[in-house]
Amino acid sequence: MLSLAEARRRAAAAEPAPARRVPLGEAGGLISAEGVRARLDIPHVSTSAMDGWAVSDAGSHGGWEVIPERAEGPADILPALRPGQAAGVVTGSPVPEGTVSVLRQEHSEHSQRSLRALPETPDLEPGRNIRPRGVEASQGDSLLPAGVRITPARAAAAAVAGYDELLARPAPTVRLVLTGTEVVTSGIPGPGQVRDVFGVALPSMLTGLGAVPAASARLQDDLGQMLEQLRTASEDVVITTGGTAHSRADVLRPALEKLGAEIVVDSVDIRPGHPALLARHAQRWVLGLPGNPLAGFAALSALGVPLLSALAGRTAPSLRLTAAEQLTGARRGLRLLPASAAQDGVRASGHDKSHMMRGLAEADVFAVVPPAGISAGEPVECFEVPGALPSLRRTHEEQ
Repeated sequence: MLSLAEARRRAAAAEPAPARRVPLGEAGGLISAEGVRARLDIPHVSTSAMDGWAVSDAGSHGGWEVIPERAEGPADILPALRPGQAAGVVTGSPVPEGTVSVLRQEHSEHSQRSLRALPETPDLEPGRNIRPRGVEASQGDSLLPAGVRITPARAAAAAVAGYDELLARPAPTVRLVLTGTEVVTSGIPGPGQVRDVFGVALPSMLTGLGAVPAASARLQDDLGQMLEQLRTASEDVVITTGGTAHSRADVLRPALEKLGAEIVVDSVDIRPGHPALLARHAQRWVLGLPGNPLAGFAALSALGVPLLSALAGRTAPSLRLTAAEQLTGARRGLRLLPASAAQDGVRASGHDKSHMMRGLAEADVFAVVPPAGISAGEPVECFEVPGALPSLRRTHEEQ
């Protein structure tokens, strides 16, 4: 049985898929594989910050002649201004050469061909209401480093910098294989039955972790069915639920043995979730989650998060918070305790047996608690409950 630290290290050692060029509209959430530098000055021309008039040095009469707009060509291309000339501009439009400042429309008196500034306006100061070329970035400036999450705003910044696509790590694809003869997917379970929880929660959890749930299958506890799923999977990761222990009803380990898969993590010294396993077969990963609900989701946080993060080219989230109360450990191994991240620190959610869901439903994190426990005021390492804690992540990808 591996320590939690060693199991996570092995999961995090997974090599990401080769980077590929992705259109900007599809790059959100992926990890950049190269830095982004401005391909032009931003803005690439000097523009107006106001609706009004681009004015040159005032004429001898203290005003300006308004030059007419061009009859042909783009409306935002204006001839250079000579002293005593002005041209109409709107916010964001280029200002013509020879512009000294932009006079706001409400600070002016004008007719069709002449323009005067109202007394006391500050708009005649050189550069007033002009956004200079390159004020945001010069050509060649670094705008986005490699190895960070491409947020929608970062994709938009790349568009402004002249990009149509970015080199990024693709999101790992996942096949879900949900097992259990006793599992039902609707209604009130009868004697010997349990409601499915993994099929409800895992797809959105995986999406939140940056993975793509590409396919799913629901199996009986049948070795042949499990072998077929593992043999035919084309996704980067197969995540199974249930069947990870060593009883005669558990089919995952026998299936992996028949396929000659490499067992990377055989079990983890955590409570709950210790029967979790991680294997490698035919260039894809197999993550086996225990069938008890809390145990399965704890294993997903412990092993699945570092695995999927590594495949996506990023570092797994890491949280170090403070205990608001005494947190009790297990008799052996590290306890993954469902807890809430309150303002005063981490508090246990309760209802934390391996077969329960109620405590996890109220939890933000799994607190990692040693057998001796953690006293109030002491630091506590925490793993996120997938989908529950976006506001508290502290990861390299969110720089």
